[in-house]
Amino acid sequence: MCVGAAAPRPDWSLYTQDHAAIPSACADTSGAVTSTPRPDVTAFAARYRAPGARRASLALVRRLGGDYWVTIEAGYARGVNQYGLLDRNLSTTPRFTLADEAGRPVYVPLDSIVPATGAVASTASRRDPAFGHVLVLESGLQSDTKQLGVTVTGATRGGRATFRVGYTITRARDQSSFSCCAASRGFASPTTAGDPNVLDWGTSSLERRHSFVGTVSVAVTRAFELDAIGRLTSGVPFTPIVGSDINGDGTRNDRAFIFDPATAGDPAVTAAMGTLLVRAPSSIAACLHSQLGRIAARNSCTGPWQPSLDLQLNWRPAWPSADRRFTLSLVTINLLGGLDEWLHGVTGLHGWGYSAAPDPVLLAVTGFDPAGARFHYTVNGHFGSVASASGGVSVPFQIGLRGRYTLGPGARARAASHVTSLSPDGPRPPEPAR
Repeated sequence: MCVGAAAPRPDWSLYTQDHAAIPSACADTSGAVTSTPRPDVTAFAARYRAPGARRASLALVRRLGGDYWVTIEAGYARGVNQYGLLDRNLSTTPRFTLADEAGRPVYVPLDSIVPATGAVASTASRRDPAFGHVLVLESGLQSDTKQLGVTVTGATRGGRATFRVGYTITRARDQSSFSCCAASRGFASPTTAGDPNVLDWGTSSLERRHSFVGTVSVAVTRAFELDAIGRLTSGVPFTPIVGSDINGDGTRNDRAFIFDPATAGDPAVTAAMGTLLVRAPSSIAACLHSQLGRIAARNSCTGPWQPSLDLQLNWRPAWPSADRRFTLSLVTINLLGGLDEWLHGVTGLHGWGYSAAPDPVLLAVTGFDPAGARFHYTVNGHFGSVASASGGVSVPFQIGLRGRYTLGPGARARAASHVTSLSPDGPRPPEPAR
């Protein structure tokens, strides 16, 4: 093993193809520049508070006659003390701006960007070069969620089948949708148009604007019952981004500038953007058209609608010894997503069921022009595609066998009134007001 400050990362694929390429001696690193470790720091703000929410709801229930009911429900949630992360070691003054990208600020000097690749040395943006990120967890952010839903429930004559059909519209905005995991991920969660320490309002990543839900439970025989839950949900909000760090804050959270093919100075970008605007799905093309000539807004695009279906088959034998206390259930979750991945593979998903979020990378950096202070880009022709997104199905297909036996006095009555344990809301993200 060769160890040195400038020792390159070995190309293992090259070595397996050509054994003669395997080095027999370590490289001379006597003249290499020693890299000094720069530790990252994470701290809590002095006035940090636990997140909270103020909620209000109002519901109206009316009987439509017979066995049919309609429910109208409105809800509002105001998230307070929501948390976010700021980098206190990022320079407060930009070194220069990108004139062809609406004056986007860059926090590293021109000579720290590699012209051939466009790689940015984020260490040059540090106020104290002895440290990397100094992330401070604060709790001054807010979120705002409004929701209105209409539900109709009923049963067929004889009670052999019951159903529930509902529609919900949601409008959720926040200053950051981060709610999990590492501090570095929380700092990069709210994408930026320049200064990542300015957390502006935008559509929440947790919003699903429109949602239709239908459930039905059918008594096939005295012993067998079939439950089904179908959903149709509007797409996941996402932000057009650049595939690498360009403002020098050390994270890949830069929103892409939407180049107008009519005015873009780079012929390659002009041609690629024109092709993308023609070939992209209508919703993706509309998102880009509405923002031509400016930096994209946070979560300004929306992925495709997502259908899903869950099935559950219950068997409740009428054996005298069981006294209808025993229930055996065959349960499936995200059945359509499982069929999509099985039939089309992870790289060819058609968007059935709960699938991966669309590919958000619009631009990839290929170089930098120090004289013109501008980056060179290629355009991702698969921008917004679910098939090109990494991660496959986000809610995996599941199938299971579950048994239940009810004990205690009155168990028979409770078992007879047992309804499906599948949630009509299904697997869904937490409300934006955390």
